[in-house]
Amino acid sequence: MRKILLITFVLFAVILAVSIRGIAGNPTASDLNTPKWKEFGPFELSPERGRFALLYSFIEDHSLIFKLPVARFAAPDLGYTNGNYVSLFAPGVSFVAMPGYFLGKMFGLAQIGTVAVIAIFALINAFLVYRISKFLGANDYAALTASTIFLFATPAFAYAVTLYQHHISLFLILSSIYALLRWKNFLGLCAVWFLVAVSIPVDYPNLILMAPIALWATGRIIWGNMEKKGFTISINFWSIFTPLVALLPLAFYVWFSLGSYNKPLQLSGTIDSVQAINAKGKPTTSALVIDQAVKEIVAGDNSQNKSATGFFRTRNLLNGFYIHFLSPDRGVIYYAPIVLLGILGIFALWSKKQKEVNLLVSVAVMNIVLYSLWGDPWGGWAFGSRYLIPTYAILSILLAQAISTFIKKKSFLILFLILSIYSIAVNTLGAISSSANPPKVQVLALEKQTGKIQKYSVDRNLNYVLSGYSKSFVYNSYLSKTITPITFYSILTVILSAGMLFLAFKSRRDHA
Repeated sequence: MRKILLITFVLFAVILAVSIRGIAGNPTASDLNTPKWKEFGPFELSPERGRFALLYSFIEDHSLIFKLPVARFAAPDLGYTNGNYVSLFAPGVSFVAMPGYFLGKMFGLAQIGTVAVIAIFALINAFLVYRISKFLGANDYAALTASTIFLFATPAFAYAVTLYQHHISLFLILSSIYALLRWKNFLGLCAVWFLVAVSIPVDYPNLILMAPIALWATGRIIWGNMEKKGFTISINFWSIFTPLVALLPLAFYVWFSLGSYNKPLQLSGTIDSVQAINAKGKPTTSALVIDQAVKEIVAGDNSQNKSATGFFRTRNLLNGFYIHFLSPDRGVIYYAPIVLLGILGIFALWSKKQKEVNLLVSVAVMNIVLYSLWGDPWGGWAFGSRYLIPTYAILSILLAQAISTFIKKKSFLILFLILSIYSIAVNTLGAISSSANPPKVQVLALEKQTGKIQKYSVDRNLNYVLSGYSKSFVYNSYLSKTITPITFYSILTVILSAGMLFLAFKSRRDHA
C-alpha cells in the first residue's frame, strides 16, 4: 500500500506542476501593469494581484506601503489610508508565499515559484484528507479515492494552481482537526490554538470557520459532568495556558497592521478601498467594469464606512445558498456534484464516530452559512464556488466513509463513477484555463459594455480552451507547439479519471 500511496501522490504533484498558471520571468513593477501579466497573464483577477502586490512590495521595495506602480497593479482591490496605498487583504498568504518567490526568482520564475507554494499546500491538504479519512475508518483505497476527488474533482483544483488563500486556510483547518483527533495531550492543544491563531492573518473569516474546532479544544481544557451529587466542572490546569501560543501570530499581525494602517488591530478589508488611480496618482472610486446598479448587487453597501460584520447580512442567506449549490455560475451541482455523495458518509459513520461527525459537519455548516450571508457569495469573478473549498474537503472525507460502506452496491458504484468522471472533467477544464467567470448578475452589463454574448459557467472555460488558450505554464512553455490545449486537457482528464477508477475498484475489491 505504501508504494501505491507514494505513486499516487507523485502523480498528484506532477499534475499540479503541469497545471500551474503563469509565465516565465522576474517582472518589475512596470511589467506587472502590462496586459501580458494582467488581463492575458497569471494575474487576471484582482485578489491574485492584491496578494502578489503585498509580497512584491515587501520584498522588492522593503515596504508595506505600495509605491504608485504597485498600487496601480493591485487596483481595484486596493486599500487607501493615511494618504497611502496599502493592501486590502490579510497578509498571511503574501508572507507564506515569499520563499517560493525567492526560489523562483533564482531561476527567472518568480511568479511560478510563488504559486508553487499554494500547490504544495494543496498537495498536503489532499494528504490530510487521506489521513483523516483513514483515521475515521475508511479503507486505504477509499481514502485515496476521496483524496483524488477533493483535489481534482472540485474547484480546489483551479485554486491550487493560482495565488489564492483557500488552500492555506484549509491546511490550517484540516491540520487542526487532525491534531484534535490524533493527539489529546498538552502539545496537541498548543498546536490547535496556534493553528487557529495563524488562520486569522491568512483570511479573517477563518476565525468563524474554525470556531467549532476552538470549541472542541476548549472542551479539552474545561468540561462538565452530570453526577449523582449534581453537575460538576473539571479543569485541566496546565491546558489553561495552551491558548497563550496564539500571542505569536497576534504579534505578527499587530506589526503588520501598525506598518500598514498605523493601527494595531485594523482589519484590512474594513479600510477605504480604491477602484482605480487617475493619471495624477490620486485614488478614485469610479466603477470601471460594471454599472453602478450591478455593483451594488454584487458588493452590497457601496459605502466606504465598512465594518467587519457589515459584509454579512441575514437577508442574503437563501440567495447565497442558491448561488453556492444550485446556480449555473457557481453551484456545486454543476461544478462538483460528486462531493454531494459525501452526505451518505454521515449515515455510514454516525453510529461509530458521532462526535467526530459533529465536528466535521459543524465546520462545513459554518462555512456554508458564513458565505451564504456574505454580500458577494459569487466570490467576484471566479471558477465555481471558491468559498466552499473547506466544505469540499469535509464532504470528501465523508465520501471516503460512503465508499467504504456502499461501494459494493451497483447503484452507488454507477452513480459514483458518472459523477466523479464528470466532476474531474469540469474541474480540470477550470484549472488549465481561467477563473475569470463573471457572476450571472454581471453578464447583462458586461454584454452591454463589450457588445458580445458572455457566458458565465463552465461553457466559458470550454470556449477558452477550444479557442486555443491555456494559462498553464508548462503547456505554454513546452507543449504548445506539439499539442492543442484541448488535447492537453483531454490527456489530463483521462489520466485523472483512470487513476480515480483504479483506486475506486481497488476499494471495491478490498470491501469484499
